[in-house]
Amino acid sequence: MNLGRKLLTSLLTVILFSLAASLLSMSETYDFGFYIAVYPIYAAPLIFLIGLPLSIVVDFLLNKIRFTNHVLYLIVKLLSYACAGFVGMYIFYLVMGAGEDILRYKETIILTLFGVFAAIIFVLVDLGLEALFRAHKKRE
Repeated sequence: MNLGRKLLTSLLTVILFSLAASLLSMSETYDFGFYIAVYPIYAAPLIFLIGLPLSIVVDFLLNKIRFTNHVLYLIVKLLSYACAGFVGMYIFYLVMGAGEDILRYKETIILTLFGVFAAIIFVLVDLGLEALFRAHKKRE
């Protein structure tokens, strides 16, 4: 595992997630500029403090399994990260003190989907950087 690559992945994920979520969220009341200023404030701590450690755990566990089929590996990795995004948002809710009331909030599922969305962006960026770094290393 390359911690430098994971940190770069986290930074790029904050940027890409903020851009995508801002495009999805803008309305007549709040425009793109508002959301592009707000999303990084909330996304960066969550991605760096919850997403990054969960990514390290998921990669550690997936490296323990020897996949013979690369497509199966990618599918399992995508699903694992999606689950980590789901779990990560619930960790956030618990840290924020939601407790058992978390199950009563309608907004919980929407915000949890944002966690899954961020996790999918994270894994795609990480896979892209991994391939890019591997190709760069072969050229040397």
